[in-house]
Amino acid sequence: MALSELACLVILIESIMWAVPFASSPRPVYFGLVLLIAALLAFGYIREGASLRELGLRLDNFPAVLRRVAPALFIFLASMLVIGLVAGTLRVRAKFFSMLLFVPPWALLQQYMLLAFAHRRFRVITGSGRVSVIASAGLFAILHLPNPVLTVVCALGGLIWAREYERDPNLFAHAITHTVASAFLANSLPGWLLKNMVVGYNYFLR
Repeated sequence: MALSELACLVILIESIMWAVPFASSPRPVYFGLVLLIAALLAFGYIREGASLRELGLRLDNFPAVLRRVAPALFIFLASMLVIGLVAGTLRVRAKFFSMLLFVPPWALLQQYMLLAFAHRRFRVITGSGRVSVIASAGLFAILHLPNPVLTVVCALGGLIWAREYERDPNLFAHAITHTVASAFLANSLPGWLLKNMVVGYNYFLR
């Protein structure tokens, strides 16, 4: 069942990125796929029977998890600042602050799908926490193809998040670091290199 659920999630997400752009009426197809993903996540939650605490929707370990992830985040932010300053593409404007404000729910959803759904199923399939960490990071990277920058960044980020989740799950801490990293990434690199963080078929249209 874990493999089937994981395969369904990947197929639905990939369909949004690669099939929807070719649909004669993209919007209803997109929303239909989104509803299927929501139904799959709900079904998986009910079937698994895990508590919110087990899934990482908790606050008791929030400071500890954030503290352990912070060094990697600071290194990434410093790298983005240096690149942005050297290239003259650092943009601390309205978009930057709006991302800090509006991205957290989307980041939390991505972290839930990556960790509370995919990672936990990788663990069931492989029987190994270490292998599931690598598999989760690989999946997160693949889902951001063909954007080369996002693919590499998400592989590294996915590895850090999945490893910490395996140790001590907290989706809120990961969503915050995800949000901050995204805001700096989107507002530091040249537009031609990042292509507005677009993935899937639309990447080729930018």
